[in-house]
Amino acid sequence: MIQTSAVGRNVEQMGEGGHVQQLIESLLDISFEDLSTDVARRTKLAILDFFGNALGALGTHHDLLRALLGLASESGGKAESTALGLGGRISCLEAALVHGVLGNFLDFSDGHFMGGHVNDRIVPAALAVAESVGATGSEFISAVLAGYEAYIRMGYALFKKAEPASVKAPTFVDLGPLAGSISAGKLLGLTNEQMAGAMGLAASMQISAGQYTISGGHEKDLCSGHESRRAVFSALMAQKGVFGSKDILEGDRGLHQAVGGMLDLNSLTDGLGETFKIEECYFKPYPACKYLHASIEAAMSIVQDNAIDVKNIEEIRITTNSSSARRSTYNIASHVSAIFSHQYQVAVVLAEGQPDLPTSWKEKMQNSLVSELIKKTKVVSSSEFDDLYRARTLDYGTWPSRVEVLMKQGKRYESTVLRPKGDPTNPMTIQELESKFRENALRILPDDDVDRLVQKMHAIERIDDVRGFCRELASQAILTGH
Repeated sequence: MIQTSAVGRNVEQMGEGGHVQQLIESLLDISFEDLSTDVARRTKLAILDFFGNALGALGTHHDLLRALLGLASESGGKAESTALGLGGRISCLEAALVHGVLGNFLDFSDGHFMGGHVNDRIVPAALAVAESVGATGSEFISAVLAGYEAYIRMGYALFKKAEPASVKAPTFVDLGPLAGSISAGKLLGLTNEQMAGAMGLAASMQISAGQYTISGGHEKDLCSGHESRRAVFSALMAQKGVFGSKDILEGDRGLHQAVGGMLDLNSLTDGLGETFKIEECYFKPYPACKYLHASIEAAMSIVQDNAIDVKNIEEIRITTNSSSARRSTYNIASHVSAIFSHQYQVAVVLAEGQPDLPTSWKEKMQNSLVSELIKKTKVVSSSEFDDLYRARTLDYGTWPSRVEVLMKQGKRYESTVLRPKGDPTNPMTIQELESKFRENALRILPDDDVDRLVQKMHAIERIDDVRGFCRELASQAILTGH
């Protein structure tokens, strides 16, 4: 919560203008100097979390990332923005793509219950353009915050009145490019009209199904990169005078039609400038789909509170809401499958006491105990948890889960989690977020470099030109052999 700033005053002065135009103009006016200490700190933590997740992804040395970096280095183009893993500069479009993939790869990025992942979409777009124009650290922070505000407010506008089950992937994945185009456009100095046109361009879609949650396809890995790149591309095209539909949200055939024609335009500007929605976002302590976190935590509670001989487990039952229950598969075909499988995540926790990076899935599946526990696990839904999920407010658990472990001797263990660690009502502390960052970054950087990086992240507003900061970091975080 902050006092009314220049942003709020501008909304008041605009009178009866359209909500979308008010949102755009207000976000363009966001200045670092207008932010409270808490909001500025929260935005910097989102940036810190993004870089930690990206460095952690590089530290896995995964073949997909090697292929992506190899292709990016071969693509040529103007040297505008650095890319972690390469050490050199590439076009800002390709840098946005690379960093979008890196930020999302481990499924460790933050998010909001009205949308999905945020920092792996917004930060790559803002970072790529910030480097290309030589923005300051404070300008970069302001652009990231503007993207967050756009993302979450559009999420409320589109999905607040829609049943969760009716929200389809094609509409859902538009939030990232739409909000990212605002971050990029703010740094490019776009006008209100250009920004609206950029949002129209950004609404073109590139993923149309969620089959990856079952078959483990790598379209999920690349999706966030495409979204970040599309955001930058749309802003650059708008700068050159090429616009998409300027009423892409509210037009007669706009995005609101994809959720049954319902659009809460008041959500776009309600309290704008008095509060910032970034404070509603969650951070992830576990590298898995957020829908699985309550199950992971419930299984951890059972293991920590009881002396269980896991070899004598007869059955594992996971009860959750219907949307979460669909994140269920017995066939672990890639790290993507592991990210979206209740069975896999709970089995790993029961067998080993804690979750692990999804990229360790082959090693886990070779463990006969984990494989057997997966086979013994059933995932069901309940009307009680459906009601909680449908409420979708900050005051109720939106991803509830109950884990029951039945032993061969008849004994039963149970744990229910409504608000897993990281939720706004059960937030990770700054110390926990720093520990998460360090653990991720240490996969590819030495101790001293990680300590210096944490200090710089907390004071990023003091940087005169983000290019120097990014160049130094990229020179340290190089993935060889791509």
